[in-house]
Amino acid sequence: MKKTFVILIVMIITITFSSCVRTDNNIEKYVDDVENYYAGLFMPDLDDIGEYKEISYFSRKDESIFPQYSLQLIVKYDEKVFLQEKERLESAYTYLDQPQKDEWYDDFTMPVTAFSFAGFDFRVAQFEDTAYPKNFGMVGISDEKCEIAYLWVYDPDLDYICEAKEDRNKKMIEYIELHFSLK
Repeated sequence: MKKTFVILIVMIITITFSSCVRTDNNIEKYVDDVENYYAGLFMPDLDDIGEYKEISYFSRKDESIFPQYSLQLIVKYDEKVFLQEKERLESAYTYLDQPQKDEWYDDFTMPVTAFSFAGFDFRVAQFEDTAYPKNFGMVGISDEKCEIAYLWVYDPDLDYICEAKEDRNKKMIEYIELHFSLK
């Protein structure tokens, strides 16, 4: 009887962890998601991103015991508008200038300030209330595709992204691959 009970509990926990991740690409949910996942200081208002050619939205919501949420907005421009938006981004955000470490341990809460992935050159944004890695945003620019990517993470239970001895860039890429859908 005890063994059956333990197996049942393990199965329930396994199902809980594996069945709670939802993804969505409905741009109509963008405004609500930005509000619900505390991304208002970072994610742009759709009326303020210039005259774009295409826009795509992706969200990943993990509602398990340790919830994680990520929002991704990719905006494609013609070359002239892209250059204007790229210039605007230089002053639109304050960017992190050094990796962040946990104050008690050597683990990195934000292992890098900039990195490249999937054709984008990303920079990590910084706000007064940013608590790496619990909530933060990144801006990616692809000169080749004339695209700008805005990535937001809200992960209130995460304590660090990378241990001190690990490859910081590699761990950041793994983190991005887990939370976002970049091609």
